[in-house]
Amino acid sequence: MKKLLMLSTVTGAMLVALTACGGGDEEKRDVVKVWTYPVHGEYEGELKESIAAFEKENPTIKVEYEVLSWAEGLQKFDIALNSGSPPDLYFGRPLGKYKETELLVPIDDKLSIDLSDYDEIALDHMTLEGSMYGLPLYQYLHVWGGNKALLEEYDVDYGKIQSEGWTWDEFYELASIGEQKNDHGDQQYGFVFQGVDEELLDHLARNNGIPYRMTEEGIQWDDDRIVEAMAFIVKLRDEGIMPAETAAIDAAKRQEMYYNYQALFYGRAIPYADAIVQNRNQEIQDGVTEGEELDFVLLPIPHHEGEVEVSQGGAEGYLLFTQNNADDAHIDNSVKVLEHLAGADAIGKTSSALALPIIHKEAADKYELPLSDENRLAAERLASNVLPPNPITSELAAKDDMFKTQVVVPTFQGLISGELTPEEAFEKFKTEAAAAKYQP
Repeated sequence: MKKLLMLSTVTGAMLVALTACGGGDEEKRDVVKVWTYPVHGEYEGELKESIAAFEKENPTIKVEYEVLSWAEGLQKFDIALNSGSPPDLYFGRPLGKYKETELLVPIDDKLSIDLSDYDEIALDHMTLEGSMYGLPLYQYLHVWGGNKALLEEYDVDYGKIQSEGWTWDEFYELASIGEQKNDHGDQQYGFVFQGVDEELLDHLARNNGIPYRMTEEGIQWDDDRIVEAMAFIVKLRDEGIMPAETAAIDAAKRQEMYYNYQALFYGRAIPYADAIVQNRNQEIQDGVTEGEELDFVLLPIPHHEGEVEVSQGGAEGYLLFTQNNADDAHIDNSVKVLEHLAGADAIGKTSSALALPIIHKEAADKYELPLSDENRLAAERLASNVLPPNPITSELAAKDDMFKTQVVVPTFQGLISGELTPEEAFEKFKTEAAAAKYQP
């Protein structure tokens, strides 16, 4: 019995020694956890292939991923982060509240890749207070759009607008033409925009010389240029260029009106709208969808006379986080995965799928966008006009977000529904902007 016990002990020690030396298939791999989202329709399939290729080249690292839902993913991540157990990599953009947990890791001195291959503006949007916390997968771009058939019917030189931009007055003059009955007898509008949020006002404010709502000096929406933007919006509504019921129009209703030839111009759109429209045209031809075919024209946001045109956009990608007990070796492995998931091939496939400007030099040489030539050139021009991220501190960013949620959205709803005049809404902005809780 004693001999058997000794033999068992020796055998166990030998197995431990073999395992420690990395013998056989029992070699332990470092697990890097990735939380992401369904970035586009084929993304998960591409992600699986990408991870398999990475693990083949890096046999000591195992990548475990989870695809979160857009509806619930953010809340799930916030819970994990606040409990001190975030994934190693998370898809998003750096936020002040992430930095305050001290679990968001700066990567400035950890990368082995050449950052000059990436678009500078896209990289800027992955920084926070001077440090970089992730790599961009794509640069999103918010644009306005037009119905090509109607634009041509009314002799609108949309090519010039795409290449040179347009002012509020030029937009107003053209949009006024579109306000009439369409061929089906339905009311057609010169401009349709969703009114359930503050985005329209934000678009116009940025193009009226106020690029950021909050700066180090405080809230900037107590400026007369804001009342100018609101007065312009009310003018569009009161003259029937925009629907009177704009306050109740959401993104789905806006898109429906565009498809039904009830909008000459509309917002907000993205470059991918071109591909979406073409897919819908094919479904109409195949008898899968009922409706009338149309072509999408990508357009810039108009700017006030004398102001500089700016584009609405930013970047999203993979951010690096650490758990409370992670060592340097694990962080280094996570950086390797980060560089792979936001590398040239991943960027090229994602940008091509979403018809977004390609933000990596190598990817730009290999991938094409599913856009008409005119829309592709317009998108490239607009991408070059995207503002850098707001350079305010995370504390001010939190106050800005609170001001938007508590003041801007409900006040704009009152404006667009006719309950407030531009002057009354402006006074609300000024009064609240002076409140201590929104001050630097």
